[in-house]
Amino acid sequence: MQLTAVVAAWGLVAVWFLVWELLAARLDARGNAGGWWRAPAQVYVAEALLVTLLGTLWFASLGSGGWWLVFPLLGVLMEWPGPVRHGFRAPDGSRNAAARVATGALRITGAGALLWWWVG
Repeated sequence: MQLTAVVAAWGLVAVWFLVWELLAARLDARGNAGGWWRAPAQVYVAEALLVTLLGTLWFASLGSGGWWLVFPLLGVLMEWPGPVRHGFRAPDGSRNAAARVATGALRITGAGALLWWWVG
């Protein structure tokens, strides 16, 4: 796989994560007094790099048939520990754990779909 394809995929996933965060912050019922972003943009770009590297490894060597299962599981693994440690509620009590885990898994699954489309 060419480096340019990996960098372009990273850019697509980074844009996906930033757009997702922008929409999530706007739809957040609490209003997010800290601004539009809940974390610095660099955090989402770095996360996009890690997901892109995993995705390109998956599509370039292991196979592409089960991406629709791998990326939701990855999303659940990323989102599950926090809500579970806080008693199945977000630390501020704003959302239940199931919704938080489901939206996190959906976000990562969307990134996997972009990677499948671009490099798969």
